[in-house]
Amino acid sequence: MFGAWKAICDEEGASLIELAFVMFFLFPPMLLGIVDVGFIEYASVENASAARAGAAYAAQYYIQSQSPGPPTLPTVANVTTAVTNDSPELQNMQETGTNFIVTMSTGCNGGAATTGNTVPVCSPTTVLPFVTVTTQSTVMPLIKFKGLIGPFTINNSATINLVN
Repeated sequence: MFGAWKAICDEEGASLIELAFVMFFLFPPMLLGIVDVGFIEYASVENASAARAGAAYAAQYYIQSQSPGPPTLPTVANVTTAVTNDSPELQNMQETGTNFIVTMSTGCNGGAATTGNTVPVCSPTTVLPFVTVTTQSTVMPLIKFKGLIGPFTINNSATINLVN
């Protein structure tokens, strides 16, 4: 009789059973949170890549436009097309009804930037002209629960010097 009572009251392995119950309820939300953070980070990397592609497009356009006359820069609409073409995955991740917001600015290193696509006039011996492309996209998390954090706005920019 005493052996049966000891077997019933024995606490060996109880911690393992408690851990199994706790992990059953904590592990899935924790795993979903890790996946969601990875998803948002991936969207940020895609957005940064799109900004670099837009700046590279603007610099390439600038260099190629110099042959018959003075150099020009592409319009913001052209740069937006380059940004959009570079990141088709990010377009699928964006919140419904939102698009890329692309801004472009130019200037001379060491000076203030000017919004738009005007070609900067810089002193050739001291500073280099540059173009900066800034992208913004709004991304929804993978896991959508009412009351949890909503869409994330991701901003990135890329700057390229305009040299021949």
